[in-house]
Amino acid sequence: MITELVSVGTEILLGNIVNTNSAYLSEKCALLGLSVYYQDVVGDNEGRMRDVIKTALDRSDVVILTGGLGPTEDDITKEVTADLMEMPLEEDPHSRKLIDKYLKEYEKNNPQRRITKNNYKQAMVPKGAIVLDNHNGTAPGLILEKKGKIAILLPGPPNEMKPMFEESVSSEESARDHSVPDGEDQRYRGKSGSRGDPGSD
Repeated sequence: MITELVSVGTEILLGNIVNTNSAYLSEKCALLGLSVYYQDVVGDNEGRMRDVIKTALDRSDVVILTGGLGPTEDDITKEVTADLMEMPLEEDPHSRKLIDKYLKEYEKNNPQRRITKNNYKQAMVPKGAIVLDNHNGTAPGLILEKKGKIAILLPGPPNEMKPMFEESVSSEESARDHSVPDGEDQRYRGKSGSRGDPGSD
């Protein structure tokens, strides 16, 4: 299957952080029999992001995106991808419950820190997507499939992305095993576990 990697984040374009995710994912995809033909980096700009993701979906069977899943206004990877794949967003009670639990624990352990309600943005998921629990942060991963195209959305921080990929993606024989028929309710990968600081993407 032709596979494309898309790294999202202006900080990558500016050289503020080194993009280690693509090297890791390229190696893992090869082991899964997924042929990585393209790698892209795009900043947190909706127009340019839409162009890059649309091109990736047009020419590749599997598109793996990292970054832009957090709670801030410029974290829009999920929103853009869902719109392009015509999968409307809806609140996922499972993710909402995990975020609620985390916020209560975090506020209890960090009374000096104020948690904003925009974290609940991360509980909005595309209808029919598979939700990947995040044991090391607040943003769940997602697997979307429609019209023969698969988009796998993973958090940007390597300490969140790598465990999620190993547990919820690489553990399957291939990305095709994650397919969800149109209209089916969300399914989940991963068991509930400890979660890191809020605001991860």
